[in-house]
Amino acid sequence: MFSDKFGLTEAVLSGRKTQTRRIVPQKDLDKACEFAIAYFNETFDVFTDDKEVLQHYFFVEEIGKLPYKVGEVVAIAQRYKDCGYDPNVQKIWTDKGVIVFVNSPISQLAGWTNKLFVRPPLMPHQIRITNVRVERLQDISDEDCIAEGVCKWTKDRELFKYDMADGFEMFEWRDMPRTPREAYAALIDRISGKGTWESNPYVFVYEFELMK
Repeated sequence: MFSDKFGLTEAVLSGRKTQTRRIVPQKDLDKACEFAIAYFNETFDVFTDDKEVLQHYFFVEEIGKLPYKVGEVVAIAQRYKDCGYDPNVQKIWTDKGVIVFVNSPISQLAGWTNKLFVRPPLMPHQIRITNVRVERLQDISDEDCIAEGVCKWTKDRELFKYDMADGFEMFEWRDMPRTPREAYAALIDRISGKGTWESNPYVFVYEFELMK
């Protein structure tokens, strides 16, 4: 799932967006502490209740247990109506066989207008995960902000500012940020809720490539 409101799905499909950050759930942070406490105590005879140390150690050691792994192929969610399907079709051939919509044409399914309800095998585009890491949200670099979909804009090729793909998506020109990080901070607050950037949570960082 990528945000259509801020043009992120299109950014992925164009190959311009090659990273995404997802907030680490609290249950995973709790698990990090439990795992690291046991590992430290049993392996190194070291005792600490410093959550920063414990969580970092967990993520370093347990990187392979993240939700998506390097090499995994993931479908890009799109509404069926945006995938070029005939609205009256009830049977669609996929790479893995035939998907049959027995009761109604595809245009009458919830996924026709809401990509939350689409089936991954019917998505025409996929990405392959090329790298995974965990870091604090505010550790993001300017280069990574661009890889997240932030765009550079100018009117005179002297003054440069940053917003999303179509320009003026989040800001009027006069208010547009001068750095990619400021633009990304505004974006993540709009996607994940006000105050997300300031709270600086742990995030899963997925780097990926569009499959051709």
